[in-house]
Amino acid sequence: MTPRERILTVLRGEEPDHVPFAPNLWQWFEYQKIHGKLPAELRDCESHRDAMRVLGVDIFSRNLVTDIRTRWFGGHARPVYQNVHVEERTESDRIQRTYQTPEGEISEVLQFQEEGSTLVQLEYLFKQFEQEYPAWYELFDDLEFSFDWDSYNRLSGSVGEDGVVMAGETTSPLKQLHICARADQTTFLLVDHEPQMIDLMDLYAEKALQLIEQMAQGGVPVIISMDNLDSTFYPPPYFERYCEGFFTRASEICHRHGALFFSHACGQQRSILPHVIQCGIDGLEGIAFPPLGDVDLWEAKNAGESFIVMGGLSAAQLEGEVTRSEAERYVRGLFERMRPFDRFIFSMSCNTSIQTRWDTLRYYRDAWWKYGSP
Repeated sequence: MTPRERILTVLRGEEPDHVPFAPNLWQWFEYQKIHGKLPAELRDCESHRDAMRVLGVDIFSRNLVTDIRTRWFGGHARPVYQNVHVEERTESDRIQRTYQTPEGEISEVLQFQEEGSTLVQLEYLFKQFEQEYPAWYELFDDLEFSFDWDSYNRLSGSVGEDGVVMAGETTSPLKQLHICARADQTTFLLVDHEPQMIDLMDLYAEKALQLIEQMAQGGVPVIISMDNLDSTFYPPPYFERYCEGFFTRASEICHRHGALFFSHACGQQRSILPHVIQCGIDGLEGIAFPPLGDVDLWEAKNAGESFIVMGGLSAAQLEGEVTRSEAERYVRGLFERMRPFDRFIFSMSCNTSIQTRWDTLRYYRDAWWKYGSP
Protein backbone atom coordinates (compact mmCIF):
# COMPACT_ATOMS: atom_id res chain seq x y z
CA MET A 1 0.00 0.00 0.00
CA THR A 2 1.00 3.62 -0.44
CA PRO A 3 1.02 5.74 2.74
CA ARG A 4 -2.28 7.28 1.66
CA GLU A 5 -3.89 3.88 1.12
CA ARG A 6 -2.49 2.68 4.43
CA ILE A 7 -3.96 5.58 6.40
CA LEU A 8 -7.33 5.45 4.62
CA THR A 9 -7.54 1.72 5.36
CA VAL A 10 -7.14 2.39 9.09
CA LEU A 11 -9.66 5.23 8.92
CA ARG A 12 -12.16 2.71 7.52
CA GLY A 13 -11.51 0.43 10.49
CA GLU A 14 -9.69 -2.16 8.39
CA GLU A 15 -6.22 -3.63 8.84
CA PRO A 16 -3.53 -2.26 6.50
CA ASP A 17 -0.48 -4.01 5.10
CA HIS A 18 1.59 -2.18 7.73
CA VAL A 19 0.66 0.03 10.68
CA PRO A 20 0.98 3.71 9.63
CA PHE A 21 3.66 5.82 11.29
CA ALA A 22 2.74 9.51 11.08
CA PRO A 23 4.98 11.55 13.40
CA ASN A 24 4.29 15.26 13.85
CA LEU A 25 7.67 16.89 13.11
CA TRP A 26 6.36 20.46 12.82
CA GLN A 27 7.84 22.16 15.89
CA TRP A 28 10.89 19.86 15.95
CA PHE A 29 11.83 20.70 12.37
CA GLU A 30 11.34 24.45 12.82
CA TYR A 31 13.44 24.43 15.99
CA GLN A 32 16.31 22.57 14.33
CA LYS A 33 16.13 24.87 11.31
CA ILE A 34 16.06 28.12 13.32
CA HIS A 35 18.98 27.06 15.50
CA GLY A 36 21.10 25.59 12.72
CA LYS A 37 20.79 22.05 14.04
CA LEU A 38 19.29 20.24 11.06
CA PRO A 39 21.11 16.97 10.34
CA ALA A 40 22.89 16.74 7.00
CA GLU A 41 20.09 14.61 5.50
CA LEU A 42 17.55 17.40 6.08
CA ARG A 43 19.48 20.51 5.10
CA ASP A 44 17.78 20.73 1.71
CA CYS A 45 14.30 20.38 3.24
CA GLU A 46 12.09 23.43 3.12
CA SER A 47 9.43 22.11 5.48
CA HIS A 48 8.66 19.31 7.91
CA ARG A 49 6.73 17.63 5.08
CA ASP A 50 10.02 17.28 3.23
CA ALA A 51 11.63 15.95 6.41
CA MET A 52 8.94 13.28 6.78
CA ARG A 53 9.61 12.17 3.21
CA VAL A 54 13.33 11.92 3.93
CA LEU A 55 12.60 9.92 7.08
CA GLY A 56 10.35 7.64 5.03
CA VAL A 57 7.20 7.86 7.16
CA ASP A 58 3.52 8.54 6.47
CA ILE A 59 2.14 12.09 6.33
CA PHE A 60 -0.92 12.65 8.53
CA SER A 61 -0.33 15.77 10.62
CA ARG A 62 -2.54 18.53 12.00
CA ASN A 63 0.08 21.22 11.25
CA LEU A 64 0.97 20.72 7.60
CA VAL A 65 0.56 24.40 6.64
CA THR A 66 0.61 26.12 10.04
CA ASP A 67 2.94 29.14 10.27
CA ILE A 68 4.72 28.46 13.55
CA ARG A 69 5.51 32.15 14.09
CA THR A 70 1.91 33.35 14.00
CA ARG A 71 -0.44 30.52 15.05
CA TRP A 72 -0.79 27.19 16.82
CA PHE A 73 -3.01 25.50 14.25
CA GLY A 74 -4.79 25.99 10.96
CA GLY A 75 -3.61 27.67 7.80
CA HIS A 76 -6.46 27.17 5.34
CA ALA A 77 -9.19 29.22 7.04
CA ARG A 78 -9.22 32.81 8.21
CA PRO A 79 -11.67 34.90 10.24
CA VAL A 80 -13.66 37.51 8.34
CA TYR A 81 -15.53 40.45 9.91
CA GLN A 82 -18.01 42.92 8.46
CA ASN A 83 -18.36 45.36 11.35
CA VAL A 84 -15.14 44.76 13.26
CA HIS A 85 -11.92 46.38 12.05
CA VAL A 86 -8.79 44.34 12.74
CA GLU A 87 -5.36 45.96 12.87
CA GLU A 88 -2.21 43.85 13.21
CA ARG A 89 1.20 45.30 14.03
CA THR A 90 4.29 43.12 13.96
CA GLU A 91 7.58 44.24 15.46
CA SER A 92 10.37 41.68 15.49
CA ASP A 93 8.63 38.53 16.80
CA ARG A 94 5.91 40.42 18.68
CA ILE A 95 2.37 40.61 17.22
CA GLN A 96 -0.29 42.99 18.49
CA ARG A 97 -3.83 42.54 17.18
CA THR A 98 -6.42 45.20 17.89
CA TYR A 99 -10.12 44.65 17.26
CA GLN A 100 -12.17 47.83 16.90
CA THR A 101 -15.79 46.80 17.42
CA PRO A 102 -18.91 48.98 17.47
CA GLU A 103 -18.89 48.36 21.24
CA GLY A 104 -15.28 49.30 21.90
CA GLU A 105 -11.70 48.20 21.35
CA ILE A 106 -10.02 45.02 22.61
CA SER A 107 -6.54 43.69 21.87
CA GLU A 108 -4.12 40.81 22.33
CA VAL A 109 -0.33 40.47 22.16
CA LEU A 110 1.52 37.34 20.99
CA GLN A 111 5.22 36.65 20.74
CA PHE A 112 7.21 33.95 18.99
CA GLN A 113 9.95 32.64 21.25
CA GLU A 114 12.87 31.27 19.28
CA GLU A 115 14.40 29.38 22.21
CA GLY A 116 11.49 26.95 22.19
CA SER A 117 10.14 27.66 18.70
CA THR A 118 6.71 28.35 20.09
CA LEU A 119 4.13 31.14 20.08
CA VAL A 120 3.08 32.46 23.49
CA GLN A 121 0.38 34.88 24.61
CA LEU A 122 1.73 37.92 26.44
CA GLU A 123 -1.66 39.62 26.65
CA TYR A 124 -4.97 37.79 26.39
CA LEU A 125 -7.86 39.20 24.39
CA PHE A 126 -10.43 39.07 27.21
CA LYS A 127 -9.45 41.13 30.27
CA GLN A 128 -12.24 43.03 32.04
CA PHE A 129 -15.74 41.56 31.84
CA GLU A 130 -17.60 44.63 33.11
CA GLN A 131 -16.00 47.02 30.61
CA GLU A 132 -15.42 44.74 27.64
CA TYR A 133 -18.22 42.18 27.42
CA PRO A 134 -20.25 44.05 24.76
CA ALA A 135 -17.13 44.11 22.57
CA TRP A 136 -16.54 40.40 23.16
CA TYR A 137 -20.09 39.66 22.08
CA GLU A 138 -19.80 41.87 19.01
CA LEU A 139 -16.55 40.15 18.01
CA PHE A 140 -18.05 36.64 18.20
CA ASP A 141 -21.33 37.73 16.62
CA ASP A 142 -19.57 39.31 13.63
CA LEU A 143 -17.18 36.38 13.06
CA GLU A 144 -17.32 34.31 9.88
CA PHE A 145 -14.76 31.84 8.53
CA SER A 146 -13.47 31.78 4.96
CA PHE A 147 -11.91 28.51 3.79
CA ASP A 148 -9.20 28.75 1.13
CA TRP A 149 -9.89 25.83 -1.19
CA ASP A 150 -6.98 26.72 -3.46
CA SER A 151 -4.60 26.41 -0.50
CA TYR A 152 -6.13 23.12 0.60
CA ASN A 153 -6.10 21.62 -2.90
CA ARG A 154 -2.48 22.63 -3.45
CA LEU A 155 -1.49 20.95 -0.21
CA SER A 156 -3.47 17.81 -1.04
CA GLY A 157 -1.81 17.66 -4.42
CA SER A 158 1.66 18.11 -2.94
CA VAL A 159 1.08 15.37 -0.34
CA GLY A 160 -0.33 13.02 -2.98
CA GLU A 161 0.14 9.34 -2.19
CA ASP A 162 2.50 10.14 0.69
CA GLY A 163 -0.37 10.60 3.10
CA VAL A 164 -3.71 12.21 3.93
CA VAL A 165 -4.39 15.87 4.75
CA MET A 166 -5.97 16.42 8.17
CA ALA A 167 -7.63 19.84 8.42
CA GLY A 168 -7.62 21.50 11.84
CA GLU A 169 -9.10 24.99 11.61
CA THR A 170 -11.46 25.30 14.58
CA THR A 171 -11.75 24.42 18.26
CA SER A 172 -14.60 23.69 20.61
CA PRO A 173 -16.26 26.81 22.05
CA LEU A 174 -14.73 26.07 25.47
CA LYS A 175 -11.23 25.95 23.99
CA GLN A 176 -11.94 29.23 22.20
CA LEU A 177 -12.61 30.82 25.58
CA HIS A 178 -9.32 29.37 26.83
CA ILE A 179 -7.55 31.03 23.89
CA CYS A 180 -9.27 34.37 24.50
CA ALA A 181 -9.19 34.54 28.29
CA ARG A 182 -6.71 31.86 29.54
CA ALA A 183 -7.90 28.59 31.03
CA ASP A 184 -8.00 29.68 34.67
CA GLN A 185 -9.72 32.98 33.88
CA THR A 186 -12.24 31.08 31.75
CA THR A 187 -13.17 29.07 34.85
CA PHE A 188 -13.76 32.25 36.85
CA LEU A 189 -15.82 33.74 34.01
CA LEU A 190 -17.97 30.61 33.86
CA VAL A 191 -18.57 30.74 37.60
CA ASP A 192 -19.33 34.46 37.71
CA HIS A 193 -20.97 35.07 34.33
CA GLU A 194 -22.10 31.72 32.96
CA PRO A 195 -25.12 32.95 30.92
CA GLN A 196 -23.00 35.46 29.03
CA MET A 197 -20.20 32.94 28.46
CA ILE A 198 -22.72 30.42 27.12
CA ASP A 199 -23.97 33.10 24.72
CA LEU A 200 -20.42 33.61 23.46
CA MET A 201 -19.84 29.87 23.10
CA ASP A 202 -23.10 29.44 21.22
CA LEU A 203 -22.12 32.19 18.79
CA TYR A 204 -18.72 30.62 18.16
CA ALA A 205 -20.19 27.13 17.83
CA GLU A 206 -22.49 28.17 14.99
CA LYS A 207 -19.66 29.79 13.04
CA ALA A 208 -17.28 26.86 13.61
CA LEU A 209 -19.94 24.32 12.62
CA GLN A 210 -20.64 26.25 9.42
CA LEU A 211 -16.95 25.96 8.54
CA ILE A 212 -16.89 22.26 9.40
CA GLU A 213 -19.92 21.71 7.16
CA GLN A 214 -18.20 23.58 4.33
CA MET A 215 -15.03 21.50 4.67
CA ALA A 216 -16.81 18.15 4.98
CA GLN A 217 -19.21 18.88 2.13
CA GLY A 218 -16.29 19.92 -0.06
CA GLY A 219 -14.50 16.62 0.40
CA VAL A 220 -12.03 17.08 3.28
CA PRO A 221 -11.68 13.47 4.54
CA VAL A 222 -10.56 14.16 8.13
CA ILE A 223 -11.39 17.23 10.22
CA ILE A 224 -9.81 17.73 13.63
CA SER A 225 -10.86 20.01 16.46
CA MET A 226 -7.75 21.69 17.82
CA ASP A 227 -8.57 21.20 21.48
CA ASN A 228 -6.17 20.09 24.19
CA LEU A 229 -8.58 17.53 25.62
CA ASP A 230 -7.42 17.06 29.19
CA SER A 231 -9.68 16.38 32.16
CA THR A 232 -7.83 19.09 34.10
CA PHE A 233 -9.37 21.72 31.82
CA TYR A 234 -12.30 19.62 30.53
CA PRO A 235 -13.58 17.83 33.65
CA PRO A 236 -16.65 15.66 32.98
CA PRO A 237 -19.18 18.29 34.17
CA TYR A 238 -17.56 20.92 31.93
CA PHE A 239 -17.36 18.52 29.01
CA GLU A 240 -21.03 17.58 29.32
CA ARG A 241 -22.23 21.16 29.75
CA TYR A 242 -19.99 23.08 27.36
CA CYS A 243 -18.55 20.62 24.81
CA GLU A 244 -20.86 17.66 24.28
CA GLY A 245 -23.37 19.42 22.07
CA PHE A 246 -20.72 20.95 19.82
CA PHE A 247 -18.76 17.73 19.38
CA THR A 248 -21.91 15.73 18.71
CA ARG A 249 -23.09 18.14 16.02
CA ALA A 250 -19.62 18.35 14.45
CA SER A 251 -19.39 14.56 14.31
CA GLU A 252 -22.84 14.29 12.76
CA ILE A 253 -21.98 16.87 10.10
CA CYS A 254 -18.77 15.05 9.17
CA HIS A 255 -20.43 11.64 9.04
CA ARG A 256 -23.26 12.95 6.89
CA HIS A 257 -20.70 13.94 4.26
CA GLY A 258 -18.49 10.85 4.59
CA ALA A 259 -15.75 12.54 6.64
CA LEU A 260 -14.26 11.61 10.01
CA PHE A 261 -14.04 13.92 13.01
CA PHE A 262 -11.07 13.82 15.40
CA SER A 263 -9.90 15.91 18.32
CA HIS A 264 -6.38 16.67 19.44
CA ALA A 265 -5.66 15.42 22.96
CA CYS A 266 -3.18 16.35 25.66
CA GLY A 267 -2.88 15.25 29.26
CA GLN A 268 -5.34 12.96 31.00
CA GLN A 269 -8.41 11.57 29.24
CA ARG A 270 -9.59 8.64 31.36
CA SER A 271 -12.53 10.39 33.01
CA ILE A 272 -13.75 12.07 29.82
CA LEU A 273 -13.06 9.28 27.31
CA PRO A 274 -16.58 7.76 27.57
CA HIS A 275 -18.05 11.21 26.87
CA VAL A 276 -15.72 11.70 23.89
CA ILE A 277 -16.84 8.42 22.34
CA GLN A 278 -20.51 9.06 23.12
CA CYS A 279 -20.31 12.30 21.09
CA GLY A 280 -19.40 10.31 17.99
CA ILE A 281 -15.83 11.57 17.77
CA ASP A 282 -14.00 9.04 15.58
CA GLY A 283 -10.63 9.26 17.28
CA LEU A 284 -8.12 11.17 19.37
CA GLU A 285 -4.86 12.44 17.94
CA GLY A 286 -1.79 12.62 20.13
CA ILE A 287 -3.06 10.68 23.14
CA ALA A 288 -0.84 11.16 26.19
CA PHE A 289 -0.30 7.87 27.97
CA PRO A 290 1.37 7.15 31.35
CA PRO A 291 3.38 8.71 32.88
CA LEU A 292 2.22 11.94 31.18
CA GLY A 293 -1.39 10.79 30.70
CA ASP A 294 -3.64 8.37 32.53
CA VAL A 295 -4.93 6.00 29.85
CA ASP A 296 -2.91 3.50 27.82
CA LEU A 297 -3.32 3.44 24.06
CA TRP A 298 -4.76 -0.08 24.01
CA GLU A 299 -7.33 0.92 26.62
CA ALA A 300 -8.40 3.88 24.50
CA LYS A 301 -8.58 1.69 21.38
CA ASN A 302 -10.79 -0.82 23.18
CA ALA A 303 -13.07 1.85 24.64
CA GLY A 304 -15.14 2.06 21.46
CA GLU A 305 -15.90 -0.41 18.70
CA SER A 306 -14.75 1.93 15.93
CA PHE A 307 -12.56 4.33 17.90
CA ILE A 308 -9.20 5.25 16.31
CA VAL A 309 -6.15 6.15 18.40
CA MET A 310 -3.06 8.07 17.37
CA GLY A 311 0.00 8.11 19.57
CA GLY A 312 2.78 5.99 20.96
CA LEU A 313 5.78 8.30 21.37
CA SER A 314 6.08 11.00 24.03
CA ALA A 315 8.95 12.96 25.54
CA ALA A 316 9.64 9.97 27.79
CA GLN A 317 10.53 7.87 24.73
CA LEU A 318 12.16 10.64 22.67
CA GLU A 319 14.39 12.72 24.91
CA GLY A 320 17.86 11.78 26.10
CA GLU A 321 20.15 9.05 24.79
CA VAL A 322 17.96 6.41 23.14
CA THR A 323 19.68 3.35 21.71
CA ARG A 324 18.51 1.30 18.77
CA SER A 325 17.84 -1.69 21.02
CA GLU A 326 15.77 0.44 23.42
CA ALA A 327 13.68 1.76 20.55
CA GLU A 328 13.15 -1.75 19.19
CA ARG A 329 12.16 -3.14 22.58
CA TYR A 330 9.65 -0.34 23.17
CA VAL A 331 8.05 -0.53 19.72
CA ARG A 332 7.84 -4.32 19.76
CA GLY A 333 6.09 -4.26 23.15
CA LEU A 334 3.69 -1.48 22.13
CA PHE A 335 2.74 -3.12 18.84
CA GLU A 336 2.02 -6.43 20.57
CA ARG A 337 -0.57 -4.64 22.71
CA MET A 338 -2.06 -2.69 19.78
CA ARG A 339 -2.74 -5.60 17.41
CA PRO A 340 -4.74 -5.82 15.23
CA PHE A 341 -3.71 -2.59 13.52
CA ASP A 342 -7.18 -1.75 12.25
CA ARG A 343 -7.68 1.38 14.39
CA PHE A 344 -4.18 2.49 15.34
CA ILE A 345 -1.81 5.08 13.86
CA PHE A 346 1.65 5.18 15.42
CA SER A 347 2.52 8.83 16.04
CA MET A 348 3.51 11.38 18.64
CA SER A 349 1.86 12.28 21.91
CA CYS A 350 1.18 15.96 21.17
CA ASN A 351 4.31 16.54 19.08
CA THR A 352 7.98 15.67 18.77
CA SER A 353 10.12 17.07 21.57
CA ILE A 354 12.60 19.63 20.25
CA GLN A 355 15.28 17.77 22.25
CA THR A 356 14.84 14.59 20.17
CA ARG A 357 17.97 13.42 18.34
CA TRP A 358 17.75 12.62 14.63
CA ASP A 359 19.20 9.17 15.29
CA THR A 360 16.37 8.54 17.77
CA LEU A 361 13.77 9.26 15.08
CA ARG A 362 15.58 6.92 12.71
CA TYR A 363 15.70 4.16 15.33
CA TYR A 364 11.94 4.38 15.88
CA ARG A 365 11.40 4.50 12.13
CA ASP A 366 13.42 1.31 11.68
CA ALA A 367 11.67 -0.43 14.58
CA TRP A 368 8.27 0.57 13.17
CA TRP A 369 9.11 -0.97 9.84
CA LYS A 370 10.55 -4.08 11.46
CA TYR A 371 7.60 -4.87 13.75
CA GLY A 372 4.63 -3.13 12.13
CA SER A 373 3.36 -5.84 9.78
CA PRO A 374 0.11 -7.66 10.66
